Amino acid sequence: RPVSIHVVSAWGELFTAFDNVRERMKRKYENLEMEVIDETRKRRRTKRKLLPPKIYFHAFSGKAGALPSVRSACTKGNIPLEDVYFGFPPAIKNFYAAKTPSIMKEIGIRQLLLETDLEDARGAWNDLQRGVKGISTALDMEESEVARQTYENADRFYFRPKSKD
Repeated sequence: RPVSIHVVSAWGELFTAFDNVRERMKRKYENLEMEVIDETRKRRRTKRKLLPPKIYFHAFSGKAGALPSVRSACTKGNIPLEDVYFGFPPAIKNFYAAKTPSIMKEIGIRQLLLETDLEDARGAWNDLQRGVKGISTALDMEESEVARQTYENADRFYFRPKSKD
């Protein structure tokens, strides 16, 4: 199942947790493969996912230094980078930081999701519109294209099943 991760001053702990999960999954798959080899003498050739199949970094907020480490950790877990998403909620002040547009560009529109991070849903629509506007400005795109693409991204993340490993 896809997961949403929110990291606040705990990147080291997250990467340690990813390492632990990857190692546990490797052992699990090795045991399963040994059973298959014993029964059928066939070896599985596909790369198994060692982390959740889709990962969404909620409220990423322009942490440029973390992006290469995030991508590396996901790749080590056999998660294609097209299945790793990032959100930048306008409700958090980092959305308006000078560094945020450059990190959005580095991520690219196909891995961005809209989010609000509001406690009161009554302001969600306006906050989503602020998100579209901010992304469109950062990426020099039409707001309608940002809305369309982020909708497609959400559909891929939440609703389109991936092949099973």
